[in-house]
Amino acid sequence: MNNEEDKQKNARRLIALGVLFVFIAAIVIVFIYVGKPLIELVTDPQKFKAWLEGYGALSKGVFAGIMALQVIVAVIPAGPFQVAGGYAFGAFWGTVLSIVGNGLGSMLVYFMVKLFGSRAIGLFVAPEQIDKLKHILDAPKWKILFVVIFMIPGSPKDVLTYLTGISELKPLSVLLLTTLGRLPAILASCLGGDALSEASYGKAAVFFGILAVISITGAVIYRKLSRKDKKEDTEKT
Repeated sequence: MNNEEDKQKNARRLIALGVLFVFIAAIVIVFIYVGKPLIELVTDPQKFKAWLEGYGALSKGVFAGIMALQVIVAVIPAGPFQVAGGYAFGAFWGTVLSIVGNGLGSMLVYFMVKLFGSRAIGLFVAPEQIDKLKHILDAPKWKILFVVIFMIPGSPKDVLTYLTGISELKPLSVLLLTTLGRLPAILASCLGGDALSEASYGKAAVFFGILAVISITGAVIYRKLSRKDKKEDTEKT
């Protein structure tokens, strides 16, 4: 009986490792042949828009897929694509598609970590980044910290998304928290991109200024909450 159970466990482990290997290989291939060229392409919003238009009716789906990919492959920056999304599709659809893509990517990452365990995180995220941010899950007000960090443009949102897989959060909670945290920056970026497409440079400057304010405000709140949590931990010990 025990031998049969051991065989079944080993078989399941081999299948899981095989699936993980295929998934990692697919991500690496996509990044090399799609991710890198996209990063170069997105620096020119006009070319990026023309490239998307080449997919016709599938262009919105392609863009949502790109936004999901940048969550899974943490080294791909989200900001330029959000601006390019606003430029290509306008503020409304740029925002909607960015949220849909980010939500899909977040769920894929969450379930991947749940399925393969914390070791899966180390395959996509540097150990020092994990150690630097893992303390957030132990903070008394970590859910608030989580949303605040997501509000800061340029913060390691994708690393935090991987950490949700080892947290107590349910899938719907992860989706709501990551969307709520990302929304202000996504909206400001897409509004800015939309303004650029209309050559309304003054309006674009205002929206990017708002993005800077969101970033600074989020950073200040994060520092205050972090200090407060550290103080409470010290008092407990």
